[in-house]
Amino acid sequence: MPIINYSVLQGTPTAGKVVTGSSTHYQITMQATGGPFTVAVNIQSTDGSEVLYAILDNFQPPDPTALLALSSGMTPLPSQPGGLALDFVRSQVAGQPMITLAQMTLLPKNLALTDRADPALNAIDTLLNQAIAAGNATIYAFGSAYADSGKVDGIHDIHMNQGNPLNSYGADNGIWQDGTLFLYLPTPNTWTAVFIAFQTESWTTDDNGNPT
Repeated sequence: MPIINYSVLQGTPTAGKVVTGSSTHYQITMQATGGPFTVAVNIQSTDGSEVLYAILDNFQPPDPTALLALSSGMTPLPSQPGGLALDFVRSQVAGQPMITLAQMTLLPKNLALTDRADPALNAIDTLLNQAIAAGNATIYAFGSAYADSGKVDGIHDIHMNQGNPLNSYGADNGIWQDGTLFLYLPTPNTWTAVFIAFQTESWTTDDNGNPT
């Protein structure tokens, strides 16, 4: 079955830190209506597969007008084309793919869990600090909303959510449900995108998001 509670969280970033454990991730604290919320961004895979990432400056989202019209807080998204849902394989911007495998960079193997030489970790941390310093930045986090304390208090699966081998996270496969981060700065009206995938995920998928 696909991931649950596919959503986009719109809010203001206030802090970030590395959280280690069974799933090492970079945790962003965001202030938004109904919050505060936490955004868990994978910086290391739990199954040993290698992480692919791309951080694109001067990025153009598929529908920036609709994004800017979103209210603060968590918004559920139908996993279908024609709306704000994202798909690494199918989403296009001005007739071109939103993101391609060729744009992704493979993280070096065997980095320590909090290794400051981790280029993805450093880049995300730098980007977040710049956003907080700007004071007027907005983050749009796409992924799976979750609740640990009886209320919706965060979002995770901020990565490609299709093309997994059927015997490893295949239950999460689906189309129009991929996770990412978009950072918007109203001055000077720029977008930055953070894309994360895993080397084991196929970029050729069927209508169920399964590898073909």
